[in-house]
Amino acid sequence: MAMEVIRLQLLLETMGFRCECMVMNLARQVAWLHVLAVYKVLYRLFGGYVADVVAAIDQAVQDGVDILNLSVGPNSPPTATRTTFLNPFDATLLSAVKAGVFVAQAAGNGGPFPKTLVSFSPWITTVAAGVDDRRYKNHLTLGNGKLLSGLGVSPATHGNKSFSLISAADALLGSSATKYSALDCQRPELLNKRKVQGKILLCGYSFNYISGTASIKKVSQTAKSLGAAGFIVAVENSYPGTKFDPVPVSIPGILITDVSKTTDLIDYYNSSTVRDWAGRATGFKALVGIADGLAPTLYNSAPQVALFSSRGPNVKDFSFQDADVLKPDILAPGNLIWAAWAPNGTDESNYAGEGFAMVSGTSMAAPHIAGIAALIKQKNPKWSPSAIKSALMTTANTLDKGSHPLRAQQYTASEMMTLSRATPFDCGSGAVDPKAALDPGLVLDATHEDYITFLCSIPDVNHSEVSNIAGSSCNSSSKGQRPYDLNIPSITISQLRGTETVKRTVTSVSKETETYTIMTRMPPEIALDVTPPALTVLPGASREITATLTARSVTGTYSFGEITMKGDQGHLVRIPVVAMGFK
Repeated sequence: MAMEVIRLQLLLETMGFRCECMVMNLARQVAWLHVLAVYKVLYRLFGGYVADVVAAIDQAVQDGVDILNLSVGPNSPPTATRTTFLNPFDATLLSAVKAGVFVAQAAGNGGPFPKTLVSFSPWITTVAAGVDDRRYKNHLTLGNGKLLSGLGVSPATHGNKSFSLISAADALLGSSATKYSALDCQRPELLNKRKVQGKILLCGYSFNYISGTASIKKVSQTAKSLGAAGFIVAVENSYPGTKFDPVPVSIPGILITDVSKTTDLIDYYNSSTVRDWAGRATGFKALVGIADGLAPTLYNSAPQVALFSSRGPNVKDFSFQDADVLKPDILAPGNLIWAAWAPNGTDESNYAGEGFAMVSGTSMAAPHIAGIAALIKQKNPKWSPSAIKSALMTTANTLDKGSHPLRAQQYTASEMMTLSRATPFDCGSGAVDPKAALDPGLVLDATHEDYITFLCSIPDVNHSEVSNIAGSSCNSSSKGQRPYDLNIPSITISQLRGTETVKRTVTSVSKETETYTIMTRMPPEIALDVTPPALTVLPGASREITATLTARSVTGTYSFGEITMKGDQGHLVRIPVVAMGFK
């Protein structure tokens, strides 16, 4: 039997927009599919115009794509419309969804700070980035016995021995070299080869690494050309939000990202270096060894929400007021993702000239969801984009490999990384489960008319603006509706005053009749009741459930819970519930 062609469209970059990362890994996930279309609208440093992005989306829809992946997003919520959901980009995506196109979009890399999402609307599947159980960690062994952890995909120092350490500052050729950024080891001609040869070169992590004008790969080339036994790049100043990825290199090398460990290293170096009356180094007695970092360390705590992954709550306008729509929607692998790379790509200097790259970002996570959505579409070609999104969300995992609740990487007050229990604002419904998503049992579907009613229900939104931008008029059915009445697989009420009743319609996509027992979980600050307590759904039939939320106390913070529907045929359907009580 002929296999139906699934077309996937990949927007790699955009202007007024930014690329949330630079590598797409979709090809390896859906290589058996027939058509992969790519529309380029963004450029390195220059960025892109919204008009170009909109034109590419329209062209993709005309070309007949089924899945649209967007590893791009705006720099901030739009200011030209009354609500975030009516910006030209999201409105164009609404038209794409109307045409039957499933949309996956990167959540953004502004984490772990709240309200940093660049994907807003309920018709989009917003993807957070997860850390899997594979970490490329390495360590230094100092001559004083201390071990300093770092990152590095590199071989160990020769014979697993220690070598003398020399700082780039002590290897400069003449005082004139100080006018260059010589300490980040990008230019070997500025360093004394006779001094560096046979030693491990210590380099600084300057802002040039963040701007993209410096790279670990170039440090490796510098150290190799000078005959160094290896290199160390040490971060002396904290840059919140910076993603530190291990870079594969052919000589021993390591990146020390912990500022406190860098301090230990520099203190050891300074105390072990002999200097003359003018401060010039005359003896290098500090010894260091770099361990083998080529083999990954495997953990049983995956997945975790990556530190850089943008967080909710979602915002409904440019004043950053909370929206009654949960974002992100789901978590997918987005940390240290190996993928094919264009050798002439300029997006990441560490991988210039390479055929493969290992990159982190929510841009790596979104293609995972696009690929899984393609598999669902392949199996169920008549499913709507909202049904596919529902299948992904309601079957997501909330436990890690060790059967513990998902955790999210966060910053402490001192900007050290720590782990805390993940909330729906970190990971949406949870970590994607591809196998379960192919057989969800029930789906929560929404039509284009439902999305228009949602837009018309947003307080203070001008109905003529909805008509002008979305191309559909508000009708009488939108009166009395609230944004959280939209039939999506989550419930979010940003201002719960007293008691509110919310309805959801579930539709069976199973081949057998199934009876579901409904359970709820919610912190004591919010009472959550669902009726009926159980329901039987025939194949293809729909049933309605009613959730009643009551604010018991005012805490000024969100409460997180869920509605769980357990079927007697083995299906498990989860709907996250988020609410903040007000007087």
